[in-house]
Amino acid sequence: MSSEKSQVTHNFVPRLAEKRWDHHIERTLFETWRHEGLLTFNSALRGKPFVIDTPPPTTSGKWHIGAVASYSQIDMIARSQRMFGNNVLFPIGFDRNGINVEIYVEKNSNVRMRDTPRQQFIELCANALDKLEAQMTEIMMTVGLSGDYDHRYHTDQESYRKFTQATFIELWKRGLVYETTRPNNYCYECGTTIADAEIEYEDLPSSLSYIKFKVKESSENVLIATTRPELICA
Repeated sequence: MSSEKSQVTHNFVPRLAEKRWDHHIERTLFETWRHEGLLTFNSALRGKPFVIDTPPPTTSGKWHIGAVASYSQIDMIARSQRMFGNNVLFPIGFDRNGINVEIYVEKNSNVRMRDTPRQQFIELCANALDKLEAQMTEIMMTVGLSGDYDHRYHTDQESYRKFTQATFIELWKRGLVYETTRPNNYCYECGTTIADAEIEYEDLPSSLSYIKFKVKESSENVLIATTRPELICA
């Protein structure tokens, strides 16, 4: 079992008093399931293996209701497959890499990544990630997600990185990796390319600019119109 412990206190108080059910019983039941090993995948158990390829949530902020709802749907699949008698692997992992984590640390630690020594910034990220992961794990357990918490994985752990690198090398050997030229999104503040999913598009007023180009061999001009004159140099 992971040595990481949640630092979140159990201070939830429902607004409406429940006369028939005490929500604290839910946590007691959950801990009973963990103690009995009902959530842990065991390859030696009977039943057809049923593996859920969960996308590890990005550890860059508090979990919102949309994320909880999404993983609750995954949990319903895991529970139903157990009821069918299948041996379910429902892994719990955390994506601890990426630009979102860096931005979170910059805002909350009041530093700039490019102005901070590399090792110092890595340590700031690690401390923030540990706290955020503890909060997210607490929420997962509180809502009763029936994943395997005793074998959590992290995208920044050495074994995970070795596995992903080995996978890429194998794909390269099989000729399944290719190189091409295409437009990429670049953030001048972050100093790196960013994914399309990170882009927010906004409609802004523009103007149509007319530009004259003098023909070298004559006195004539070539008139062009463009809304992006700043790209002409490229």
